[in-house]
Amino acid sequence: MYEINLVPDVKAEMIHAQKIRNVVFFASFVVSAMAIAIVVLLVMFKLGQDITLATQDKRLELMSKKLEEYDGLDEVLTVQSQLQNLEVIRDNKKMASRVFAILSSMLPKGADSVTVSSLTIDFESSLMSIDGQANAGAGTDGIDYRVLESFVKQVGLMKYDYGRYVDENGAEIPTMCIDESNEEGNAYQDEAGNLYALWKRSMKGCNPSDETETTEEGESVAVETKTDEYIYRTPRFSDWYRNGRMTMDGQISGVAHFESQCMSYTGVESNGVVKWVSENDCMLAPEGMNVGSSSNGKQGDGDLVLTFTGTIYIDPEVFSFNNKHMIEIAPSGRTNVTDSFIQVEEMFSEKAVKCKEGEC
Repeated sequence: MYEINLVPDVKAEMIHAQKIRNVVFFASFVVSAMAIAIVVLLVMFKLGQDITLATQDKRLELMSKKLEEYDGLDEVLTVQSQLQNLEVIRDNKKMASRVFAILSSMLPKGADSVTVSSLTIDFESSLMSIDGQANAGAGTDGIDYRVLESFVKQVGLMKYDYGRYVDENGAEIPTMCIDESNEEGNAYQDEAGNLYALWKRSMKGCNPSDETETTEEGESVAVETKTDEYIYRTPRFSDWYRNGRMTMDGQISGVAHFESQCMSYTGVESNGVVKWVSENDCMLAPEGMNVGSSSNGKQGDGDLVLTFTGTIYIDPEVFSFNNKHMIEIAPSGRTNVTDSFIQVEEMFSEKAVKCKEGEC
């Protein structure tokens, strides 16, 4: 079978060109339509934005007008500003009650006594100023200057400690759940002198690690009420080390304990026996006490005393509200819990009268 092409080449090229023209025209039409649609959408979007902005502008103008007419606007702005500064205020808060605990630990007890007649504290400079009198007690002839000298030395050796109580999993126990002192404000101690505190676990919210527990079915249920228990602030070195709860470098785990910010403990092995060494780097009065003046005086009962004035720079960390469970430690080992009731009556006395020439 034979085919004979009767269409000239020129005619065929023209038909091919027409097909290409039609395709280009159609494509151009589609692109143009899409462009017009996009422009229309953009215009509609722009009009919508303009309408929305206009509505918001009117709303803002109305709200601004209402605010300007509100009489308590200044108070509201002041409250908002204070709320934003709550954290700063809390960080700068000072525990003024700790001043009495400091004095209670500093002042000597017994026959040789030091009492205070005037006390001022500048929390900005952390400087404590004292007017007091040193009394060597009955049976002494005249005035004994060694009482004041001993007091000055004791001030220079004072230390402090603070930190947090944690449960066996290392979770911090809220401060409200810890009772550290007796009615006189003195820290709880056992017969060996080890400090401890009462963990009030029976109170709601006082079990940070296990307020709830998960059953085998994956359900969360409340834990049974737990009984109160004691937490040792001073580590139980031998027991905890033997049971793997304390390492030679003083790290404690698996038992409720006190995490100190000042105290560090180290185990030293000698002849198969581990002895423990403690170190406290927190000095209460790092610059000691500066005695301004001293003179002979006589109290109302006729006792001869040495009156004196002095200033003591206290480490600012002692008064910080954020530092919890603070105690002051005297060289004799006497401790006082600062954030509790403190007996202050015996620390103060009436100012002695300065002796006249030849009287004392």
